Amino acid sequence: MGKVLVFLSLVSVLAWADTLVLTDGTTLEGRLTGVTHAALYFSTSTATLTLPLEGVQRLTLDFQADPKPRLDQRSWSRALGQVQREFTTCRYMRQGLVIMGLVFIGFGQWLNYQEQSLFGNMLIALGSLSILWGLGMSTPNCEVPAARLRTLLWIGLEHGWLY
Repeated sequence: MGKVLVFLSLVSVLAWADTLVLTDGTTLEGRLTGVTHAALYFSTSTATLTLPLEGVQRLTLDFQADPKPRLDQRSWSRALGQVQREFTTCRYMRQGLVIMGLVFIGFGQWLNYQEQSLFGNMLIALGSLSILWGLGMSTPNCEVPAARLRTLLWIGLEHGWLY
């Protein structure tokens, strides 16, 4: 009976071989079970937790104790793509507004040249507002998408999907 208990405790330790460190310093032992573009699913011996990706400081997967992949590569790739788009949109929103305004002004000038001055002047006004809005807005804070991207890239590196 004693050997069975030792074996079961060893198996339970091996099943919970992953280590998750949160940004507040909390360390959890368990197993990574899933990921979305915003959350990480982590099973401990007592519960399955849903944690925001930006709250993860470090994740260590112990493939020596449990060599199976923790995630489906397609779901990880889908989440990574969504976070990359979110991060890119955040970083280039100001420039996009200015470029869109310049395009509107150019198209408005073309309409004025085609003797469609009412619509041309409306597009020029919209383009001017877009440029002013883009130049006047503060630089967006992209820390949340950057932290999500960092966590997903780390998971990909741990699994060997990124080199």
